[in-house]
This record gives sequence, C-alpha cells and structure tokens, in this order.
Amino acid sequence: METSLRFQFGSIPPDTPFYTRPGSYAVFFNDQGLAGMVRNDNGHYFLAGGGIDPGETKEAAIIREVAEETGLLVEVESYLGVAAEYFYSPGNQLYVNKVGHFFLVKPIGFDSSLKIEDDHTLLWLPVEEAYPLMYHEIYRWALDKVR
Repeated sequence: METSLRFQFGSIPPDTPFYTRPGSYAVFFNDQGLAGMVRNDNGHYFLAGGGIDPGETKEAAIIREVAEETGLLVEVESYLGVAAEYFYSPGNQLYVNKVGHFFLVKPIGFDSSLKIEDDHTLLWLPVEEAYPLMYHEIYRWALDKVR
C-alpha cells in the first residue's frame, strides 16, 4: 500500500506550531449509488472516519470508526490514497494537519449497538450534492477519486 504520496491542502502562517492528526476515512455507497456521509450536531458534513488508535492499523481504524459513527459494518475494498489538510481548530485553539488515509469500503451489515457517537447522523446523498457540503477539502479530494 502506497502511503508516501500525499496531497497537502490548506496552509498555516510561517513558524506556527501545529500538530499532526493521522486518521482513516471511508468513501462508501448504498445500493442506489448514494454516497454515505455523516453530519455532526454543528451541521458540518464529513466522510465517516477518524483517528487511528495506537497499535491500530489504518484498515482496522476505518472499520471501527464507521461502526462507531454510523452503526454500519463495512469491509475494505481498496485504498484510495493519502491527503492532508492544515486547518485551525477553534476547540483546541491551535492548527492541525489532518492526515487522512482514504478507503473505498462496502457496507455489509448494520448493528445499531455499535453506534456510540450520538452527535453523528448518517446521510445518503448523490455525490454531486455531497461534494460541496464536505467540511474539509481532503474529503472532496477523496470523492474525486471515485467520481
């Protein structure tokens, strides 16, 4: 799996401290060809996914994160690539370089007991409608990989 090819989006002022946050994120579709995504309580739209825990593989992280955010059980179909984005996190009051490893995954089941993130709502939208709603540029980059 190629992990060195990286597209960097966003920027930060010179000599500004930041931290790097690696994560795994999923692109997936239902039987009608609609893209799955999550909306949080702030109204921001994201691809399902999140941080990679210590000792966890990128693949295990995406399976876990999708289940926690949506209740969906998924299997990894392919690796789409890695992209990063600098952004300012108001909650942490510092800059972050979000490094996302993106996977095309296939929903294979649902278990509502696995969904633990109550502030995430699963939505199904046409890619063309989902694309401009994405909160981070790296999510649009990932959608471009499957359009």
